[in-house]
Amino acid sequence: MAPIANDGGPGRPLSVKEISARAAAFDWNPNIPFKHWLHTSQLLQQQADMYLRDGNFAQAYLLYLRYSTLVVDLLRQHPEAKTQENKKAFQSKLFTVDVVFKHLEEIKPILDRQYKAYKEAKAKQGADSDRLGQSSAGVPQEPSAYQQHASNDPALSYAAHLLDAGENQDLAVELAQREMRRRDSDRKANISNSDGHRGQQQRRNAGFWDTLTQDIADKQAEEEEFFREKMETTSKALGQDTDPPSNGLRRPATRLVERPSVPSYSYPKIAKSAPVDYKPQYPHSNEGRPVQPPLPPKQEAVDRSFMVPERPQKTPYPSESLRELPSRPPKLPDSAPEPPKKQQGVAFKPAAYLENGEPIRPIFLPRQLRRQFLEIASENTKRGLEMCGILCGTAVNNALFVRCLLIPEQKCTSDTCETENEATILEYCIEEDLLMLGWIHTHPTQTCFMSSRDLHTQSGYQVMLPESIAIVCAPKFEPSYGIFRLTNPPGLPHILGCTQSSTFHAHSVENLYTGAEHPPGHVYEHNGLSFYVQDIRPGARNSAVPNNSF
Repeated sequence: MAPIANDGGPGRPLSVKEISARAAAFDWNPNIPFKHWLHTSQLLQQQADMYLRDGNFAQAYLLYLRYSTLVVDLLRQHPEAKTQENKKAFQSKLFTVDVVFKHLEEIKPILDRQYKAYKEAKAKQGADSDRLGQSSAGVPQEPSAYQQHASNDPALSYAAHLLDAGENQDLAVELAQREMRRRDSDRKANISNSDGHRGQQQRRNAGFWDTLTQDIADKQAEEEEFFREKMETTSKALGQDTDPPSNGLRRPATRLVERPSVPSYSYPKIAKSAPVDYKPQYPHSNEGRPVQPPLPPKQEAVDRSFMVPERPQKTPYPSESLRELPSRPPKLPDSAPEPPKKQQGVAFKPAAYLENGEPIRPIFLPRQLRRQFLEIASENTKRGLEMCGILCGTAVNNALFVRCLLIPEQKCTSDTCETENEATILEYCIEEDLLMLGWIHTHPTQTCFMSSRDLHTQSGYQVMLPESIAIVCAPKFEPSYGIFRLTNPPGLPHILGCTQSSTFHAHSVENLYTGAEHPPGHVYEHNGLSFYVQDIRPGARNSAVPNNSF
């Protein structure tokens, strides 16, 4: 890391050198199947695109750089890369590298300017303190472990409001659903004006940087205004002035209670921010954007010219003769657009940390999703057969939101369920701009636990996305469900290194998985988060109705 690793707090700009060092800090394991690395590269690019649209240049740069390293330098070294099928898949990935390199070239000068401005402001602040004799006013406190991490996390380096997701769940969900509706609208517009998904991607990439500054400024201003409106509404309801928190470090950390029913892991403490109190307004599925309050009527202008002595008349602004003014010099084609000067927007802190110290983002899960899945799986459950679904969603404000329950083509037995035709799954996720955030499956004849087969399935999801979860539903037993993840370490590396071929087998290591539901994990179930079911099995009735919200 750069020498100023702890210089500043959460939300400080990071240098390109710092971001590049973090981008290179991932474990390349050629023993992981080639298809998992291909899926990982796809998730990296999708997340980078999401962060870029949010205006988070630092995190987008990190993910694009990691993507380019994986595709250009590492995938070709994989032992399975020489098969005919994998060669074809690898070549298709190479077609995307030029777009990623273009994004990296455009983002780098923006990051350089932001970091330079931050260092200059920091130096000026220090000089002013010395001039006023304030340098010895007190001994600076040693930053906490969380502050040290947050000051080096690119995902938190752009936000004006850094909040705790657990204490602001309603706000997180409402902001996310507003953003998801906006993205859906943009995607539909792009599809209608282009030839299929490939044309949509080309159109999006071709004109992206032309309107970047204005698009991000408009989005962030709208989000900031929405945020302030909620604060003002809450203040009036409480009869007091309540300023929105400027950072996430006001409250001391509280002790989290471990669930005794699953293998537990003591998560590191995270400093709590002051919760944002407001009344959520969940839109119905048929409603559009929230109605803004009407503007006050303009006051009629009053002619008061007779009250003051006359002045010499000014030369009017030559609005009608602008064409006679000298034209501006042409803009250099290679110059990067200026980012918004003032940081806006909201970001949510990591909800927990892995056993190796890496942060994981909060995942919001619709509370009704389990019930809906069990209804779909009821016929299989009666016959004693397992069934699975895939949890798909998106990233908004550094949090993950499940918005689609995808039912894939699958082969089900009494103790296993295996997805088939994975190309269809990936194609749907790419077209709908969805991330695979985990999976859900039933245990119709067994208790709620992760079998050895489940552990291997989960490793494929978690190697692609560290936050990925597995939900096990055991409707005939108590507890009737559990939300799990592999520990890392020892769980994930041990399962990835396991070479046993039998479907069910014992492992020599304990504590392979742990509960992921909050507390103490990173998963929050929420009643206000809408979702839809997409069944892509052959002959499925609702496969043509992709927006059934619950």
